[in-house]
Formats: sequence, C-alpha cells, structure tokens
Amino acid sequence: MPPVKQVVARGPEVDLTRIPAVWTSEADPGPYIAAGMAIVKDPDTGIRNMSIHRMQVLGPDRTGYLICPRQALRIYQKYQARNEAMPVAVAVGAHPAIYFVSSYTAPWGTDELTVAGALLGEPVRMVRCESVDLEVPAEAELVLEGEIPPDETTPEGPFGEGSGGYAMEGRTQVFKVGALTRRADPIFYAMQCGAPMTDTQALVASAIDMLLWQHLERVEGGLDLLDLRCLGIAGLMAVVVKLRPRVEGQAKTALMAALSGPQMHPKLAIAVDEDIDCTDLRQIFWSLTTRVDAGRDIVKIPNAQTWSLDNISDIVPGQSPMYRIGTKWLIDATRPVGADSPARERFEPAMPLNLDTTDLADFLP
Repeated sequence: MPPVKQVVARGPEVDLTRIPAVWTSEADPGPYIAAGMAIVKDPDTGIRNMSIHRMQVLGPDRTGYLICPRQALRIYQKYQARNEAMPVAVAVGAHPAIYFVSSYTAPWGTDELTVAGALLGEPVRMVRCESVDLEVPAEAELVLEGEIPPDETTPEGPFGEGSGGYAMEGRTQVFKVGALTRRADPIFYAMQCGAPMTDTQALVASAIDMLLWQHLERVEGGLDLLDLRCLGIAGLMAVVVKLRPRVEGQAKTALMAALSGPQMHPKLAIAVDEDIDCTDLRQIFWSLTTRVDAGRDIVKIPNAQTWSLDNISDIVPGQSPMYRIGTKWLIDATRPVGADSPARERFEPAMPLNLDTTDLADFLP
C-alpha cells in the first residue's frame, strides 16, 4: 500500500480543523495550509501542473485558494470557460526536490513532476487519487482531494507573505475538499511565511535564481554570467547579477532582462563585477557606494507591472490586488569596461574584498 493511502477519509469524515495548520503572523485571520503542492491538469492536453498556493482553513471541508496570475490561473480559466469545476489534489509533505519544482515555473506545457524526477534521478512514484482524476506523489504525508468551482469566491486574508509584509485582504477562489488521504502517522509540513528569512524566501529565491540564469543565458547571444542571486532578505524583490561585461552598456541590458524574467518578483536589479561576492551584502553595498554614479548608473522604469505582493505599487485600476503597476529600477555597479580604461583605477579596492581580518598580518611591514 502506498504510504499516502494508509488512511482514507471521505465526505463527512474529512475535518480540516484537525490538521495542525499554523497561524503564522499576528494579523492572519486564522490558520493557513501554506505548504500545499497543488496538482491540476490542463483540460485540453491532460498535462499536469504543480504549484504552491496558500489556503486559509475556513471549515471542515473548505479553504480559500489563492491563484497567482501564472500557469495555474491559465488552466483554471480554461475550466471557467467550460463552466466546470477544476479538480485539484493538494499534497503536503514530500521530498525537497518536489517542493523545489513546486516553486519553479517550468515552461508552459511542462509537467513539473518530470523535472522533480530529473532532480531525483528517477521518476517520482505516483498514485491515483480516490475521488478526482489526478495522481499524487505516493510518498506524500497527506493529500487533500477536491475541486474549485468556476464561479465561487470567498473573503480571504490578510496573510503574512513571502514579501515580508501582509498580502491585502480580499477574495480568493474556494477549494472544496471531498477526500483526504494520509500516512498513518503523518508529519505536517507547516511552511513558515512572513518577514525574511523564512522557508518561503529560501525556497522561492532558489527557484528564481535558476529561472533567471536560464533567461539571461540567452540575452545578447550569451552573457559572461558569473553568478546570480535573488535576495530573500529583500522579500524576493531584489536580484544581484554578477557578470563580466564585454562592452559598455551590457550590464544594463542584463539588468533589464532580469527585471522582465519568468517570475514577477524582482523590481530592483543590481549588476556587480567579478571581484564582488554577490552573496556578501558588505561587498554589494561597498560596490554601490564606490562604483555607482546615481545620475548615470541608476535607471528607473515607471509604469511597469510589478509583483502582486509589492504593496508599495498601485493596484491597476479596475483589477484585483493581484495586478499592480509601479517603478522598477536597476543599478549598474560595474566598473568601466576594459582593463586599460583611464578611470578604472578609481574603482579598485584598497585590499582584497574577500580578505579575512586574520590575514591582515600579510600586509604589515
């Protein structure tokens, strides 16, 4: 028997209030299932999609279900056009590789579970659901099976989100749970959200790193890209790009691409040189103060679509809070291109930036 099928509950036997869902942030209205990996199928192609959605527990068999404007929403809108409920299976607790790809936006039409299998080196063992036409990881701790009606919403939120602030109170779709399967003694993964650093920022930042790396590799026929880090400590809205520009202006090209990548989160992009460790904020800020002329190297892009959780940006008139418009900005903290540039020496550090204080004796007479 697959581990996730050791206990099966249907209909009135389902009671979500018995799940140890967490009340994470002070202003949250109640407990949330924040680590549910939702599996749905495209009704046209039958290809699965897997993504994480926050789910406010509203009763024994109901939760809210926030759908961000990405691939899951595109699939849900296909069901809406048919006036059909969308079958959903939500898995909680699985191998970290499966959680990673749940946060990763694979190309449209790609089954994220195949990506997880590639990371694991073998296919993810799947098992059919009890009440919906879907498959779930057989080694999951717990699975909720149900559907999302095409035309029903519910008040939901606020919620301490991965941005580090609260997502605005509003309305979301409703998830109606018809069956629950689990291990006999399941471990509930209560993903921590809210002010960084939490599980959310670590997981999503890693996915953004990979997505942006793939994206930037194709810019200008291939950049000399050395490192790239989405900063979870900045609520997932800043990214540092380390590269070796071949010509003047190439760093800004890279930054514009970083601000228009596969995921909407970054609104600040910083380019640094090969001598800067983009995981070290001390080096990043030194670069910002010594290699940046604000009038020349900082560029603002107004009236740009921003991440739905970027509360400082305005909501698009007539739209839900999921759609925001604001200013993105980029900072070119790279030195002039060319080792023989007459201005280049003005940007050099007085000693190696990665120097440990225990090594200072090497510089004494």
